[in-house]
Amino acid sequence: MEEDRVRCDCCGDVLDDQRLRWEYDLPDELVDAPEEISYRSRAVVLSEVGSFLRCIAPIHLDTGAVARIGAWVAILGDARAVMAAGRAGGDAWESLRFTGVLANTLGPWPEIHRPVVSVAVSGPELVPLLVSSRDPRMRDVLTRSWPHPDVVPPRGRHR
Repeated sequence: MEEDRVRCDCCGDVLDDQRLRWEYDLPDELVDAPEEISYRSRAVVLSEVGSFLRCIAPIHLDTGAVARIGAWVAILGDARAVMAAGRAGGDAWESLRFTGVLANTLGPWPEIHRPVVSVAVSGPELVPLLVSSRDPRMRDVLTRSWPHPDVVPPRGRHR
């Protein structure tokens, strides 16, 4: 129904609620120390403090939409095996699962700092997804349905 759709704060236009995506540029601990980065691509950051892979935190909204937050995960365990699966692609990538530490504080949940998360890839060309967490608060973030205004930042004026 048209009246149930999410609308722009400045003009009232109906917003495409299926394309809700934000990305963090770097892991939080490297934002003020980019000189520590030894390698950086859109999906991988290697540094003295760790190996990071860009992953998606899927956040379910009360509107039925899913917000996708691109965040960095510090790989725990064998980072070389995770990177090798990424280079190999195909079945190696599609079956990838690993444990890591969320390296960004997600805006709506500033009280959750560096939770351990489980990550999985669900397709050969897909970005890894955060699928669960040992931290009960982070597990809530990934499994609960959240009020749209609590998660989606207001959009700036565009007219």
